[in-house]
Order: sequence, then structure tokens, then C-alpha cells
Amino acid sequence: MRGSAVLQQLLTQLALALLPRGMTPRRFSELARWAFVQAAADMSRLRNGRINHSRVAAQTGLTRAEVKRFLKYNAFSSPVFGQTPVERVIEGWRTDRRFALRGQPKPLAIYGEKDSFEHLVKKFGGDVPHRAVLDELRRIGAVGGNRTSVSLRHHHLRRRPDFAFLSPILPVLVDALTVASTKTQSRDSPIQRLCIPIGSELDLAIVRDRCTTSARSMLEGVRQSLGKQVTVPSRGRLPRFSFAITVLLAESPIKKHRRAPDVVATRQR
Repeated sequence: MRGSAVLQQLLTQLALALLPRGMTPRRFSELARWAFVQAAADMSRLRNGRINHSRVAAQTGLTRAEVKRFLKYNAFSSPVFGQTPVERVIEGWRTDRRFALRGQPKPLAIYGEKDSFEHLVKKFGGDVPHRAVLDELRRIGAVGGNRTSVSLRHHHLRRRPDFAFLSPILPVLVDALTVASTKTQSRDSPIQRLCIPIGSELDLAIVRDRCTTSARSMLEGVRQSLGKQVTVPSRGRLPRFSFAITVLLAESPIKKHRRAPDVVATRQR
């Protein structure tokens, strides 16, 4: 089904952004279940303000006990669910006395049957080969060393998954989802997209500068022309609607079997 393919593509792009920052399928599933329960609860609230747990269970497919559990706690402040092999190895390196001295991870020989990185991964990494764990630790900058030994970098010890990078685009995502999920009577789509193929770095710099300047000029022109309310609400009454214009400029190399994401998009709410 086309709808399922679109959703799968959206989730894949989201996974590409979240996976390097420590999100796992199990964590994402727990957060998603919590989010669906919260959404269903808002839709199933009774006139007296209470939540109809049975209706939430019917909407989400969860049991009433699961619904009650999810409504009682904040999934985003709950303990970590399902550590990855890399995270388990780092934790074991920090806490196991065979691999740490006075609370500090020791430099380890990569190979060996005792107190080596290979043995560390066998103990904490499950069935993942030590070479795969080492490659990932090097990719994220968590270890230093050479061909025969590795050490855990101290700056990595206090690192935690950080998803604050989503904050600037959260309003954009919310607006886009609102527009896409709302039937509009207008013939003109509120979402406009323009892809510009570019042949060189110089052309890219020119297009980037011109699009940025044009977007700023357009938004400033709209702000000045519509900065004052067209109709003044009655005293004490709040505005009933809002209208948002967002211009998103994105650039990336064109890859095979992938559409170019060079975008200029406007969304209406």
C-alpha cells in the first residue's frame, strides 16, 4: 500500500537521525506506545475531565492495565530501556573491577583471553563480535588507542543521548503534520516544494545565498504588510486562528534511488 510505504520512508528517515544519538528500536517503541496512549487519552476525555481507560484501550490495542501504567508515568524520564551492546560494553568498562581501576576505565589490549577488550565484549556485548563494537566506538569517538590497545575517552563517560536538535524543527513538523492530516477545501496545496539540481560547489553556494536572501526578503515583506491585524478582535476575545509561513532550505548530495531533498516549502495552518 502506498500509505504504508510513505510511513515507512518517514520512519526510516527518522531512524537515520535518531540511531547515531543512541535511540534503539526498543526505546522508540516504548516512547511511541506512551505517546499513542497520551493522544488517545486526549481524545477520550469525558466531560468531567476524567479519562475513559476502556476507550483508550480500544483505540490503541493495549490492555487497560497497560493504559493505566502509561498514564501514570512519563516515559521520557523513565529508566533507559534496552541498552545497546555498545552501551553495555561502555557501562561494563566503567564499573567492572576487571576492566576499571578505582572507578576509571583501564586501557585494554584488544586481543587476549583475560582483561582484554575482546573479553570485555564477550561479557557485556552479547553475540556481537568485538570488532563490530570497536568499530562503532571508534566511529562515535568514544575510544582512542592504536592497533593493539584501546582506551575509553573520559569526555564520553558523561555523554547521554541528546535529542535537543529536534527543538528548532518541532514547530515545522507539527505544522506539516497538521496540514497533511487536515482536509482543505482550497484547490491550491498549502505545501509547496521546489527541487533545484546543482552541478558544482560554486553553483551550490550561489543558489544557497540567493535562496536565503529571497526567503528573508519575502518573510520580512509579509511581516510588514500584514504586521497589523486586518480585523481587530473584540475586547477580551482572543484570536481564533493563526497563520504560519515557514521556508525550509535544505541541501545534500544526490544519492542513487533517493530523491534530492533540496527544498523550499511553505506550510499553512
